[in-house]
Amino acid sequence: MKSIEELCKKINIPEEVTAYVTAFDGQFDYSPIEPAMEKLFCRDSWDKGLAELKAYLGEDEDAFKMLACMLRCGLKTWENYEEKGISEQIFTDTMKCFSRFMEEHRAGYGKYAFDREWWTSRQLAGELFRIGELEYEMRTEEGRRFIDLHIPSDAKLEREKLLASLGEARKFFREKYPKYGSVDILCHSWLLSPTLKELLPLKSRILGFQELFDTEVIGIDDSEYVTWVFKRPDIPLKDLPEDTSLQRRMKEYLLSGGQMADAKGRLKNEYGAA
Repeated sequence: MKSIEELCKKINIPEEVTAYVTAFDGQFDYSPIEPAMEKLFCRDSWDKGLAELKAYLGEDEDAFKMLACMLRCGLKTWENYEEKGISEQIFTDTMKCFSRFMEEHRAGYGKYAFDREWWTSRQLAGELFRIGELEYEMRTEEGRRFIDLHIPSDAKLEREKLLASLGEARKFFREKYPKYGSVDILCHSWLLSPTLKELLPLKSRILGFQELFDTEVIGIDDSEYVTWVFKRPDIPLKDLPEDTSLQRRMKEYLLSGGQMADAKGRLKNEYGAA
C-alpha cells in the first residue's frame, strides 16, 4: 500500500471521511511532526507522540486530521508487516479498527468522528493484531509476558469461530513472535461479568465466551459496559435505549439498583495450549 487513499479503500473508511483525509494528506506538510509520528511506534513514547501531534494540529473537531496522520503511519506499519512476513489479511483486519471505531461513534452520536486515537498506536506499532474474530495484544509487565485478548464490537462469538481464532493466533505468535508463543492469554472485559448470567439465556454466545476462561471478580464496572451495550456513556439511566433484549434487561436491572460486576479472566489451558 503506497497511499492513504489506497489504505482507506482497503480498510473501508467511509467515503466522506476518505475524501477529507486524502485532501488533507495531499496538501499537508508532515515534516515538522515526523518525530512525533515516529513515537507512535513505541509503547514507551506513544502517549508523548500523541500529545505532540494534538498540540501541532490544533483545532480538530472530528479528529480527521489526527486520523490522516495515523493512516500515514499505517503505511509504515504495512512496510513493517511485509518485512516480518505478516499477511495482508491480518494487516487489513487489524487496521479496520479505524473504520469500525468511526462506525461505532456514528451509531452513538449520529455522525462520523475519530475518537479512539488514544488506542490505535497499539495497531500502528505492531503490538496488537486481529486474527479472525479476536484481537491479541502483546504485553509485558514486571518482566512477565502475556497476551491481552480484546473482543471487537463486530466479533462473532460462535464457539467454532472463537476456537479457530485462538488456534490461528497461537500459530501466528509461535512463528512471528516466539517469545509470546505459549504465554498466558488474559482478558479484562465486560463480557466476562458474572452479572450477565442473570441477564442472558443459558445458551447465549456471550455466556459461551465466558466458559473459555477462569474468571475472577475484581470490583464493580461503572463505565465500560455502558459504551458497548448502549453505544455512548453519557445517557441518563432512565433514557438508555431499549433496542435489543440485552439493553432492555440490563436497563431494567440497573434501574432496580443492580450493579455490573467487573471481572478478568485467564484462558483455560484446554483452549490456550500452545
